[in-house]
Amino acid sequence: MPRIYVSPSTQEKNVGVSPFTNEEAQINKITDALIPLLLKDGRFTIKRNTPDMDVYQIAKDSNDFKADIHVPIHSNAGRGEGTEVFAYGPNTHSERLAKALYDQIAPLSPGADRGVKYKPEYVEVGDMVGATSALIELDFHDNQAGAAWIASSHQAIANALYKGICNYFEYDYRGLTVVVPVAPVPVAVASIDVDIYLSVKVRTSKADALVKQIISMGYATKKLELA
Repeated sequence: MPRIYVSPSTQEKNVGVSPFTNEEAQINKITDALIPLLLKDGRFTIKRNTPDMDVYQIAKDSNDFKADIHVPIHSNAGRGEGTEVFAYGPNTHSERLAKALYDQIAPLSPGADRGVKYKPEYVEVGDMVGATSALIELDFHDNQAGAAWIASSHQAIANALYKGICNYFEYDYRGLTVVVPVAPVPVAVASIDVDIYLSVKVRTSKADALVKQIISMGYATKKLELA
């Protein structure tokens, strides 16, 4: 069972354009939506960082967890636009993970996307993390369009990240499946045929004729005089 370390940004001082608040808060909300998908999927063991950690503590925590993949999630700054993902280097599992994430997020982000790049010097991408890692910058939080998209699209971004992780492992998206309740099929219950007594009130002048008619139909009859 693959072990996934999810590492949302802990940079609370990175404030964005409204309605974006700060990077730590927004990315952790996305992670709050991502984790249930990974758990519902049932094929992963998951751990996430905590907001009080720095990147060195995160790297150690991921290594102690013995993660198979390490997914740092961030928003960018510098008034650019679009998605970019940082991998360890070309022709690596890190690049393959980066492309899997990029291919799902880039079509959603509003800006012109920036591609997969290589940053082995980043703590959460390089040799300090033992797992295959790719750091995604969703879009720019100091760009109005990018900031608004991130702040209003937590679930959509989480869904796309989940798909990217599944694609890396060549899994289907069972965490996104919706179970449609099936209405029960009505079951016909056979009626039980039992004997009953049937009482008929008629005038004396018609009684004998009715008794004969009932007898002719194969039923037993009995005539009682009313008091």
